[in-house]
Amino acid sequence: MIKKTPKRVVITGLGIITSIGETMPSFENALFDGKCGIDQVSIFDTQGFPTQTAGQVKNNDLKAHFQPRDIKRASRCDLLGLIAAEEAFSNAGNLLERYQPDEIGVVLGGGAGGMLSWENYRRTAWEGNKNPEASPVLAASPGTLTDLIGNRYGLSGIRSTVTTACSSSATAIGYGFDLIRSKTQKVVISGGSESLSELTFAGFNSLKVTDPYFCRPFDKNRQGISLGEGASILVLEDYHHARDRGAKIWGEVMGYAINSDAFHLTSPDPSARGVSRVMITALENSSVQPSQVDYINAHGTATKINDKMETKAIKNVFGKDKAGSLAISSTKSMVGHCLGASGAIEAAATILALQNQMVPPTIHYETSDPECDLDYVPNHSRAMEIRIALSNSFAFGGNNTSIVFGRAPN
Repeated sequence: MIKKTPKRVVITGLGIITSIGETMPSFENALFDGKCGIDQVSIFDTQGFPTQTAGQVKNNDLKAHFQPRDIKRASRCDLLGLIAAEEAFSNAGNLLERYQPDEIGVVLGGGAGGMLSWENYRRTAWEGNKNPEASPVLAASPGTLTDLIGNRYGLSGIRSTVTTACSSSATAIGYGFDLIRSKTQKVVISGGSESLSELTFAGFNSLKVTDPYFCRPFDKNRQGISLGEGASILVLEDYHHARDRGAKIWGEVMGYAINSDAFHLTSPDPSARGVSRVMITALENSSVQPSQVDYINAHGTATKINDKMETKAIKNVFGKDKAGSLAISSTKSMVGHCLGASGAIEAAATILALQNQMVPPTIHYETSDPECDLDYVPNHSRAMEIRIALSNSFAFGGNNTSIVFGRAPN
């Protein structure tokens, strides 16, 4: 029997909006410049919270991108995702002309969705004012953006919203990869979006895991996360089809893995068993040896337990010597923890690292921690050869996802 070669899955479109850049080129420049987007929150009142900063998107007129009728029921989260999707479709080229609508699926990671819209709705109701939004309940659903993108571009393929907490959009990319490898779809629009909300902000502050200034991943004096918001949308496509239509290829999804810790609702397993296993499985599924990996975009939340656990897991998987030579960085130090969108934003950062042969830095790093003693590329980006990179996303509930990315095929 002739063994068939698995389909290769590549990225042919990339759109992004974050606190450090509202387009892919501006994000790319800020990423390698080590720009910090964490600042005072302005979209709701943070008075009384221990932490008042986050990675908030600065654009106060997101609706200006669209006709009013197209965004009648869109939340802030949806608008961020639609802006990223528009950019992804634009740089994907003649995608819609080359494929039938049912050949393109939409699989996104969902988080708190349009919670901010629901909060604003309830506030107006409590104040006795007429509700200014139409159907705000629809905007609160984590699946609304998936439908909006599918309907906006007339896509009638598989449509699904994945919710695995902070690994949601990374898991969605993995699901999209599977749909193409299985020949179920030729193209999948994947990624995720998340907006800040008062409930999310209050929840993380009540857990006492937020830094009042800005997060400092892997630094000895780290105090916790900085929340963030934004969106990243990727166009995943069968390699041969992409090549035949002359598409620009940003990078390759080589494989991924998901698993769970089964340990605690919020705390990662300090033994690092689940996280070690998910990285090992992702590499095995990608036919990649640990020795071939050059860069890891770490989950790197800047909580005491998570950073120590991830460092331990990297040593478990790669061995002490190889782990010590790996370039590792946390881009959450720049954009904050964007929750359901974080996996897709970090996937984009990893793809740009491969494109530019440049590792983005971990900013705000000042004091080394004996328990986090690897190379976290502190404060300044680094030019180096990157052939294969790993992007980690670990979520509440112990929902772990690791994706292996490769340089764009020749």
